[in-house]
Amino acid sequence: MEIVYMIILALAGLGILLYGMSLFSSALETSLGSRFNKKFSKVASNPFKSYLVGSGITFLTQKVTLTCGMIMGFVDVGTITPKQSIAFVLGISFGSALSMIVMMFQGLNLTIVLSILCFVGALITLFFKTNKMQQIGQALVGFGMLFLGIELVGTYATEIFAIPAVFDFLSSISNPFVVILIGFLVSFLTTSTFASLTIITALVGVAGSGPISIETAFLGMLAVAVGTALSDYVYTIAGQSVEAKRVTAFHVLFRLFTFLICLPFYFTPLISMLYNSLEQNAVMTLIIIHMVQMTIPSLILLPFGQGLSKMMEKLVRPKKENDSVYADFILPDNVISVFGVGYPSLLKSTRKLLELSEQLQKDLIVRITEKRDIRGLSGRIKGLEKVIKVTSNTAIRMSAKAGENELPKLNVLLNIINDIIYLNERSKKLYNYGSDLLKKTKPLVDSQNKALVKVQDELMQFNELVYGLIDTLLNGQNIENKTVKLVMERNKKVFALCQKFKKTTYSDYVKSKRYPENDLFFSIILVFEDVNTDLANIAIKLGILSA
Repeated sequence: MEIVYMIILALAGLGILLYGMSLFSSALETSLGSRFNKKFSKVASNPFKSYLVGSGITFLTQKVTLTCGMIMGFVDVGTITPKQSIAFVLGISFGSALSMIVMMFQGLNLTIVLSILCFVGALITLFFKTNKMQQIGQALVGFGMLFLGIELVGTYATEIFAIPAVFDFLSSISNPFVVILIGFLVSFLTTSTFASLTIITALVGVAGSGPISIETAFLGMLAVAVGTALSDYVYTIAGQSVEAKRVTAFHVLFRLFTFLICLPFYFTPLISMLYNSLEQNAVMTLIIIHMVQMTIPSLILLPFGQGLSKMMEKLVRPKKENDSVYADFILPDNVISVFGVGYPSLLKSTRKLLELSEQLQKDLIVRITEKRDIRGLSGRIKGLEKVIKVTSNTAIRMSAKAGENELPKLNVLLNIINDIIYLNERSKKLYNYGSDLLKKTKPLVDSQNKALVKVQDELMQFNELVYGLIDTLLNGQNIENKTVKLVMERNKKVFALCQKFKKTTYSDYVKSKRYPENDLFFSIILVFEDVNTDLANIAIKLGILSA
C-alpha cells in the first residue's frame, strides 16, 4: 500500500512539474508577444546572434516546442530564410541545456519557499486584473510549481527505486540499451528534459546507491535529447508547410547526431571520473553531460548553415507544388499559434486583400470604359470572396490562442477584414453595372468614361496611402496622427470629386427630366463614394491599431 501511495505522489509531482512549466512559459510568451518578430528579423543575418537569440528565448520560456514553433512560423512568413533558421535551431539546443541549471537546486528542500511563491502568485492573479500583473502572477505560480514538481518526483522516485523488490527488478533489466529506451520513452511522452533528468538521477540514487550506474544513466541522458526533439516534431508537424517541416526535421536530426558522436564516451572512464570529481552528484554530472552534448556540436555546425539547409531540401521534399496565388492566404498552424508570428502574417494577408480588391476594381473600370467584355472577372470576384473568408477565419482561430492584451488588436483587424468584404460587394455592383452597360446599345459618352477613370485614379492613390499605413505597422513603427490626417485629406478630395460629377450629371439630366439614379454612370459614382468611405474606415482603424 505504501508503494502505491508513493507512486501516486510521484505522478502528482510529474503533473505539477509539467503544468508549472507550461504555465511559466505561457506567461512569458504572452508577455513578450510581438517582440519576438522584431528580434528574430533584426539578428537573422548574423548566425552567432541568431544562435544566442534562439538559446535565450528557449532558456527564458523553458519550452523548446514554443521556440521551435516560432522559428517554423518565421520561415513560413519569410521573416527568416531556411538557411538562417539553422542557427536558431542550433541555439535552441544550447538554450535547453542552459535551462537545466535550475535543476541544481534539487535537494535543497525549498518546499516552503516554493509554496509561498505559488501562494503569492495566486494572490496576484486573484486581486490584480491588469494584464501585466496577471502575467507576473501566472509566471510566479508556474515557476514555483516547476520546482515543486521536480522535488516531488525526485524524492518519491528515489524512494520507490530504493524498495528492495523494485531495486532488484530494475537491476535485472539495467541493460544499457534498455536504459536508452527508457530515457527516450520518458522524454518523448513527457516532452520534458526536466522530468526525464529527474527520473534518471533517481535511478542512479544518492552516491550511486540506485539500480543503475552513472555510465548507464549517461546513455539514458543522451537518448533524452532525441526523445524530446522527436516529441516536438510530432507536436508541431501536422498541417505545416514543407519549409516548416525542414526546420523541425533538422531539429531531430541534430539531436540524433549529438547522440551518435557522444556515444563512444560510454566506453571511456571520463564519465566516472567526472562523477567522482563532483562528489558523486548525479544531477550535476548529467547536467554537465547534457550541456556538452548540446553545446559543442551546435557550435561546430554553426558556420555550415547553407550546406545544412541544402541537405534538408534534399531530405524533405514537397509532395507537390501549388502555384495558386490564393494559397498564400492559408497560414499554417505554427504561424497562427504564436502571436508574434501570426499577427504580422495576418497584416500582410490584409494588405494582399486590399491589393487584389484595388486591382479588380481597376480592371473592371478599364473594361467598362473601353467597352470590353467583363465576364472573365466574375471568377476573380468569387476568388477574392473566398480568400477574405479564409483570412477572417484565420483571425478567429488566432483569437482563441491570443492573450487578453492581444485580443483588441485582432478584433480591430477583423473589423478591417469586414470592410474589405464591403469593398468586394462594391466590385460585385461594378460588375453588374458593367454587364448592363455592355447590353445597352448606347454606352457611356467619352466625358463620362474620363470621369470614371479620374475617380478610379484618385482611389488608387488613396489605396497606396493605406498600404503605407500597413507597412508602417509591419515595420514595428507607430502610425502618427498627422499621417492619418493626410490620408483623410485624400478621402475628402475623392469625396469632393464624386460630388462634383454627381452634381454635374444631375444638372444635365434635370433639363431632360430624367431622374439620375436610373443612370448607370450616376450609379457607378455612388459605388465609388462607398469605396471611398470603406477606405476611410480602414485607415482610421489602422490608426487605432497603432495606438
